[in-house]
Amino acid sequence: MAAEDLRALAWLHEIERTPPVLVELYRSGFPQTLSLLLPEHVAVTQMAAALAALAETPKEDAPRCTDDLAADYAGIYLTHALRAAPYESVWRDEDQLMMQAPTFAVRDFYTRHGVVVQNWRHQPDDHLSHQLRFVALLLERGERREASRFLRSHLLVWLPMFTEKVGQRAQTRFYADLATLTLACVEACVERLPRVAVIPPVFAASTVSSETGCGIG
Repeated sequence: MAAEDLRALAWLHEIERTPPVLVELYRSGFPQTLSLLLPEHVAVTQMAAALAALAETPKEDAPRCTDDLAADYAGIYLTHALRAAPYESVWRDEDQLMMQAPTFAVRDFYTRHGVVVQNWRHQPDDHLSHQLRFVALLLERGERREASRFLRSHLLVWLPMFTEKVGQRAQTRFYADLATLTLACVEACVERLPRVAVIPPVFAASTVSSETGCGIG
């Protein structure tokens, strides 16, 4: 069930989801259907409130609501205007650049497990959605120690900083609450996994893309 939660969150971070899609997700029971968090967890109740507000938006306010969500999505995931990019490299590279050594350290971890990001030119390997799907895949394979190692060595190193910035700078409740919910789920997930050694931040320099393996993007 934890893997399903992470895949659902990856789906939300992957591309812009329109208000009707988000409302339908809410009416299907999200986020209370998440198994990693109790329904009364603050991250769940906040996201539920944000989606409920979206579902109750008056018709005359719908265009403005759509525009606000689109602006936040673009500012976080496309133009990086909010300076809260969903890429590990931006948070761990000393120059805060994309596609630097941290990206390829993530790729190396994927490669060891036969995983290749198919759309890496559009969304590099260290994109939040790819990392969430990778952990889900490891959990589905029963590789709990490796899932824990990846979370502790990669995702949990930078996700708290991403969450803080999105919370400070997003103009919509939805994206601020999505970041908070994602972090809460990842933290809950790692608490259920074995404690393992963290891979030290010695980043590989390889930029070669493999064309074989199991795709996650």
